[in-house]
Amino acid sequence: MFDSPFPDFISFYCSQNPSDQDYRLLPEENAIAESFGSQKRRDEFILGRLCAHRALSRFGLESVPILRNSETREPCWPISVCGSITHSAGYAAVAVGLKKEINGIGIDLESFSRSLDIKISRHVCVDSELEWLESLSTKQARRALRIIFSAKESIFKCLYPKTKTYFGFKDAVVSVNDDENKFSFKILKSFPSKIQKDFPQHGRYSEMDKMLLTSVYI
Repeated sequence: MFDSPFPDFISFYCSQNPSDQDYRLLPEENAIAESFGSQKRRDEFILGRLCAHRALSRFGLESVPILRNSETREPCWPISVCGSITHSAGYAAVAVGLKKEINGIGIDLESFSRSLDIKISRHVCVDSELEWLESLSTKQARRALRIIFSAKESIFKCLYPKTKTYFGFKDAVVSVNDDENKFSFKILKSFPSKIQKDFPQHGRYSEMDKMLLTSVYI
């Protein structure tokens, strides 16, 4: 599956099959999994938590339960850790790092096999992004829109735990660099200046097995 898009001080793990995991859910996590009415949602939760334990094992934290904020539905990471979980089309990925090394992290998985209506671009994209999409063929535009969508998901997942500020899709502008599999971006909404100063203006993306992974860290 995907190789890590991060520096060595960030632990990353991606998997499709929960039976391949060396870990099992902890009792507190099992209770959360059983609370979901949908089997699909339970399966996503289970695989995501198993990947999380695998990623956390690098820091000796694999036995800490990863609970869930009942209001925001965010994972509750160990106090010394920043992390992000994503899942799509039967895959899950997790990235975690120590707070002494990073201030935030965001990842997002998207399936290219899932249909995407190009019309949603008007809800996702700002004017400069729309102009770029209009310059592409229909096939290229669908791919580019998915990258923009996923990149913004990663950016906002990275920002929210630090800022506690909700962002809409039009609160950021993304520019894709296909030559280097990177994207640059600018946040258009005001948020604490300390975060603005520290926040990098780029992220990465990878494509494999009809899946897309985007990633950002601060």
